[in-house]
Amino acid sequence: MKIITVMNQKGGIGKTMTAASLAYILGQEHGKKVLLVDADQQGNVSMLYDRFEPEGIGMSELLEKHRSTGGTYSTTELIQTTPYDNVDIIPANGYLMRTNMQLLLNEKEDQIIRFAAAMLEVQDAYDYCIVDCGLLMDMTVTNVLVATDLLILPVKVGGFEVEAIANMAEQVEDLRGLNEGIRIKVLMTMRQKNQTSLQVEQWLKESSGQECFETSVRRSIVAEKATMQRVPLPVFSKSCIVTKDYREVAREILEEMEE
Repeated sequence: MKIITVMNQKGGIGKTMTAASLAYILGQEHGKKVLLVDADQQGNVSMLYDRFEPEGIGMSELLEKHRSTGGTYSTTELIQTTPYDNVDIIPANGYLMRTNMQLLLNEKEDQIIRFAAAMLEVQDAYDYCIVDCGLLMDMTVTNVLVATDLLILPVKVGGFEVEAIANMAEQVEDLRGLNEGIRIKVLMTMRQKNQTSLQVEQWLKESSGQECFETSVRRSIVAEKATMQRVPLPVFSKSCIVTKDYREVAREILEEMEE
């Protein structure tokens, strides 16, 4: 199982849309077994997959009460099916904020390798694990990054692209002692057909110093409507330009990770 994490410390850049769309396309259209993990206390990707429960169990229990840390839950007990074939989910809710505090206060040696340990239980059951992270480099996100193969960093035109990429690259470098194989790949999102967007796209691919997806995801009001309807974008519109772009991103991932 390959673990792909989607994160950036800036909001409004299509982070959750990216995770939700890639999980759907890989599972529904390519027949891959996908485990979608919500690592954001807002639970947005859980909402898009109709599995958000304010009092439900999920990611918090995985990190705090998994049997690998002396708890009672197995990973499979925390996985739920979704309305879509081949896509299962570990949901999250506001209790994840408390989990971050508990892990921060926990001085045990396993406090940042708990996600990795829990994923070992299901590594043969899924082809891909797609993780939607929150905006902060908290204990949940640190746990996820320690286990991540590929970190997708969505970036849009907004004036802070350089800082966002540099900050994430620096923080990932700090974790490389625990996960030497982690890679960052930048994905331009919400691209518009204007000179500024084209210049930023060129800079990302030629001068940012980071590996980038060839595909850029265009902006469309359809994507915003899908979020309002609380469904994955490819379900809301199978033929809109953004869905087509995410199909190309998925194709790049498959070509790279299954070569």
